[in-house]
Amino acid sequence: MSRRFEDVMDILDYNELMRFKNDLDSGAITLKKLLEEKIKNKLKEHEKVCATCSSELNFYKTNNYTLIFGPDDFKKKASFCGLDCLEYFLIKLKNMKIKQKEDNVSNMDRYL
Repeated sequence: MSRRFEDVMDILDYNELMRFKNDLDSGAITLKKLLEEKIKNKLKEHEKVCATCSSELNFYKTNNYTLIFGPDDFKKKASFCGLDCLEYFLIKLKNMKIKQKEDNVSNMDRYL
């Protein structure tokens, strides 16, 4: 990751570097806004294709669904083109959870 950041810094000319430095010196308000916008755009990327069938999603259809799941500190998002894909995803997710519990129980049996 640090190498990528260095590559970005190499691309900037002197005036851009000075603007960047001045922004950092003054509390980095511009940088913060830029980062927040980029993060917001990255979060929208999940909405481009269905998580189950990988078909392209049409944003104007009313049968698109987005599921937000996971612990508070590591939320995940998945978008679906219809109820059938959402249902398939939930069934697979439920089966994964059941398998994890079974594996945990079998591992505990070894120690008893």
